[in-house]
Amino acid sequence: MQRIFLFLLGLTSAMAMAAETITIVSPYSASHSGTPAMFRIVNEANSQQKDYNFILEFRPGGEQIIAVNALKEQPATRLAIVAPKFVEHVQSGRLNRADYVPIHALGDACWAVITNVGNTRQGIASLRGIPELTVGGVGVGNAAHITALELGEKFNFRIRYISFKSNFDALVLVVSDQSINLVLERVTSYLQYREKNPRVTVLGMICPRRHPDLPNVATLAEQKINTPYVFNITMAHVGMPESKRRHLATILNHATLSVGAAEIFRLSDMTPPVFAHQSLEDYYRARFDHMRSMLQKHQKEIANN
Repeated sequence: MQRIFLFLLGLTSAMAMAAETITIVSPYSASHSGTPAMFRIVNEANSQQKDYNFILEFRPGGEQIIAVNALKEQPATRLAIVAPKFVEHVQSGRLNRADYVPIHALGDACWAVITNVGNTRQGIASLRGIPELTVGGVGVGNAAHITALELGEKFNFRIRYISFKSNFDALVLVVSDQSINLVLERVTSYLQYREKNPRVTVLGMICPRRHPDLPNVATLAEQKINTPYVFNITMAHVGMPESKRRHLATILNHATLSVGAAEIFRLSDMTPPVFAHQSLEDYYRARFDHMRSMLQKHQKEIANN
């Protein structure tokens, strides 16, 4: 009897100490460029504390809305990563902004504007005089599409936008048959292919700062081009208690700091705002409002695409 009592006592204690599973739902496939950095952050978070066991779950599709809707099913135990497409869904009424609260950010992507027209020395201005540009991206109205529309407006050329499963798929055509003229992709992808076609070059960077592997390439901001950043922000549902949201935020931010800015950038070309000592609320508001203003500005072109 004493053994049974001790066994039950030990089982009860183990259950009491078991970590609660928190699922971070990604709107991307596992091959997304941000995944390696998120895996490192999640692993670091799990090693630093025992209250929660964080796992990544991938739910691509539905223009990223499937992942966000997963929060409604289990608001107490799920988080979801959102990107600029989240803003469009809020604008269209498919999502209610008030239902979601930011708790962590992988931050801004540092992506190259890769083309088979123009030249690096002149940068984006070398597109002047081109009558039409065919652009590849993963969805109408996303950051790549908005960037192309801003370039077309500034330099007076038409935009043909073609949707692909991934930016990388579009890059293959930029390099090979040149049916696509411009794409946004990681610098590592550009370096992988630039030897195959010397006409393929980088005209600028959508990036908070210049990329260390292409230090001579100016950012679009430096070239006076106003475009939205490609951001990743982890959201909680308002159905999760505020105290729990704050606890999870503290854990994920501490893990991010432990992994380090250089390692996160090496893995995924992302820059979390925590390293700039910027509050997450300010960062989220700035990115949301900027993307919203761009969508409003180009709503006619997006609707007609």
